[in-house]
Amino acid sequence: MRLLNAFASWFAPPPAPSVEVRAGLARVTELVGGAQAAERDFERRLAGPVAHAQAHCAELIGALPAAVDVGRHAFSADPLVHALFASADDIADTIGRSAALRDYLGEPVSWQGEHFHALLAARRERKRVLGVASQGSVIATDVPQCLLYFSEHTLVRPAPDDATARAGLRAAAFDSLLRTFAEHVAAVREERNQLKVERELEKVRMQSRRGRADAEHLTRRIAELDERLHHQAGALLPGQLLQTLADFLMQPELALRIDPVEVQVDRRGAMAGDGMTAGSDAVDVRFMEVSGRDRRHLVVLPVRIRCDEAREALARARELRDRLLVL
Repeated sequence: MRLLNAFASWFAPPPAPSVEVRAGLARVTELVGGAQAAERDFERRLAGPVAHAQAHCAELIGALPAAVDVGRHAFSADPLVHALFASADDIADTIGRSAALRDYLGEPVSWQGEHFHALLAARRERKRVLGVASQGSVIATDVPQCLLYFSEHTLVRPAPDDATARAGLRAAAFDSLLRTFAEHVAAVREERNQLKVERELEKVRMQSRRGRADAEHLTRRIAELDERLHHQAGALLPGQLLQTLADFLMQPELALRIDPVEVQVDRRGAMAGDGMTAGSDAVDVRFMEVSGRDRRHLVVLPVRIRCDEAREALARARELRDRLLVL
């Protein structure tokens, strides 16, 4: 009986995907294209890879630290916040220019709590300078230093609480993977169009050339272009794209990862290490850096912001914009 049950299980239909996986399959159709969804066994072939990629995204977001309070008080009290912003006013400027926050905080329900949560993203920058440093009891000048600073601060994915914020980040991470694949497919299609144009130009050149050497060269070149076009045509078939997407989702770490970074930095932003010196007030700060679709590193940090400070920052930014319009 046990053997019979095992044999019957080979032919049993696979279990239905979970609600989360079904939502992921729907996002595949929306972001990658409906042609793959029309393929035979679309759900069966992609359910496992989608679940694997979603688990990877959940692991990435789970590795992010607890939300950090960001505000004027935090700028002077928290070394990490002090390192991320040049001044307390920069925090207000970041809040004031965030379109996502303007939309979110424009809804009355968003103001019911004392705080809201969001994701802070910024570019990490370094600059080598000659500065001043204390060496024992002596103050030395023209000391090589490396300054740490951050640019392009952005606040995204606002939410009323941490759980809601992280759920949104998990969905955004999975969407990022799908957009990476969609951009790759678009690039292949564009390259194929360019190859078609080049092939036609080579045919025109061949008709206008009479030399044997030129004709042989152009013949080889056209054959090479035909081979590349044939290869790309096969790669762009819906069935092949479906398999390529499945393989891509089974290795999501190649397209999206988050790595911890720890540096020692003083209150002026000078970093210690690699022959560089920092002040005696240097402390260790730790943050997370994500590598995603744009191939560049982006510092990300879950933050918590007081609603009253956000309201004040948005009002100040609105007043400044109105003043500039009048001028």
